[in-house]
Amino acid sequence: MDIKKELLDIVGEYVDIPVDSIDTSEGLQFAGLDSFALLSMVTSIESKFGISIPNEKLSTLKTLDDFIVFISESVQS
Repeated sequence: MDIKKELLDIVGEYVDIPVDSIDTSEGLQFAGLDSFALLSMVTSIESKFGISIPNEKLSTLKTLDDFIVFISESVQS
């Protein structure tokens, strides 16, 4: 499973920029990703990977790289 590619596919549904131009080390406010879009995106991520991201953990996930690490650790547990 290529977590980064699958995550970027999901993110691409919520932003107005080409997925290949997204820097995964960048903060999540890129391309106008507001709080509603972020919550919708998180729901899609949870569904896609079969995980749950607790609210207290969500506040620590600042970049897509953070999400990739969290997803990797969650699906391997």
